[in-house]
Amino acid sequence: MNDIRQKLPLMTKIAFGVGSMGEIVFLGMFNTFISIYYNQAIGLSNSLIGTAIMLAILGDAISDPVVGMISDRWRSRWGRRHPFLFAAPIPLAISLYFIFNPPEMFTGGLAGDPDQMWLFVWLMSWTILARLFLTLYTIPHFALGGELTKDANDRSKLFSINSVFGYASGALFAFTAWGFFFAGESVLADGTVIPKHLDASSYGPVVMTACSIILVSIFLSAIGTKNRIPHLSKPPIGQERLSLTSFYKDLLGALKNPNYAYIMVGYFLLMISVGMNETLQVFVYTYFWELQTEQIRWFGLASVPAIILGAILSPLLMKKFERRFVVMGGLFALILFVQLPIDLRLLGLMPANGSEMLMPLLVASVMCAALGFAIGLVAILSMLGDISDQNELFTGLRQEGLIFSARAFFAKASNSAGHFIAGVSLDLFIILPFEAVPGEVDSDVVWRLGVMSGPIMAFAALFSLLFYARYHLTRAEHDRILDELSARQMQNKADAKSGVQIRNQGDG
Repeated sequence: MNDIRQKLPLMTKIAFGVGSMGEIVFLGMFNTFISIYYNQAIGLSNSLIGTAIMLAILGDAISDPVVGMISDRWRSRWGRRHPFLFAAPIPLAISLYFIFNPPEMFTGGLAGDPDQMWLFVWLMSWTILARLFLTLYTIPHFALGGELTKDANDRSKLFSINSVFGYASGALFAFTAWGFFFAGESVLADGTVIPKHLDASSYGPVVMTACSIILVSIFLSAIGTKNRIPHLSKPPIGQERLSLTSFYKDLLGALKNPNYAYIMVGYFLLMISVGMNETLQVFVYTYFWELQTEQIRWFGLASVPAIILGAILSPLLMKKFERRFVVMGGLFALILFVQLPIDLRLLGLMPANGSEMLMPLLVASVMCAALGFAIGLVAILSMLGDISDQNELFTGLRQEGLIFSARAFFAKASNSAGHFIAGVSLDLFIILPFEAVPGEVDSDVVWRLGVMSGPIMAFAALFSLLFYARYHLTRAEHDRILDELSARQMQNKADAKSGVQIRNQGDG
């Protein structure tokens, strides 16, 4: 084991960051297009879509801690994390392909009505599988980031690079999807002209492109970080075997750390709003703002420099301020700017749809939200790495897999609720009809869409800031923890050396 504060080579940081591209591209396809594809392009009820997504993400939330704890205990010549990085990408890409290619017998083809129940079963089944395979990659990948370096500033830079690669590539993919694959309009058999993203036949090329990016990026990340395996932590010999009892014991043990508990509750509240936004955003673009696909594509591109700037600023801010203040500032900006234009429109203070001033204002809002998101995310991931160090001091175990996966457990449980709430609201509160044509939707429906996507969505997210404010693992305290861990490591080495000498004298 090398020195506890060893700095990582730049190429290792880049290789780690490349892996985030696969996750973000998958989530971009799923979160952006799944609801509008199944509802408007195929004709599945939004309530059933929301239920399918909720069940899949709940299953995903349960699998996250299990995968994390299995990877914490995994022993192989490829270490604890890399076997999962190599195993996940192929089944993940296959699952994404089948999500967007339901059998024609379920969709009703060109003339028939879709079979609601079988479409629901198809979507739910492949989504559960896809989210499971995504977990097999993302949890070991984040855990790997937590143990690649223990130096606080180096860890911040590592997750900063990870965020830049992930969200910048996601934004560029969104720009390409909207500006190339969905550019223009489709003409239906009855002569109705609709945007291409409302036409099911337009999805094939973009899905294949997403699957290719997933495969290439994850394999490159696994290969590029493989040389660090000898330097990574190993599970202790004689550790208790994984069982249902040990699972809950370790999970509850991690939550006894109040700093970790505050992050969990904050994430829980925040992700309810995130889940609602992920479902409603494309409907807002299409029906609330009545934007063309050539306009929607600019949101992804505009967020790239903001994400890069936020990921660069976050480590610098964390050098000057405590992590909790950086998180709170970043997330407040995210919450504010995601829903501010909608609130202003509801108050009659935004330019009319089609106005020359509308797009610049929306793009500026997206950039500010992306900046806040990147700042907050890098700080949260750095917090989790610090908590892993604190737990090691308390328990003697490196449990990055548990720390990162339990966060995902609570986040996805609430995120699934957000998807479900949004899906049901589209059917019962907003009451958006099938095959709705932008510009021809009733004004009351558009108003209700804005209310749900603006002030209601932001409500839970604002409460999350109260819990992040209670996080109290300071920079000085973390430095003290690292000093104690370093001293413990040196003592263990000295004890091991002394034991060898005693055995050699005995043999002599």
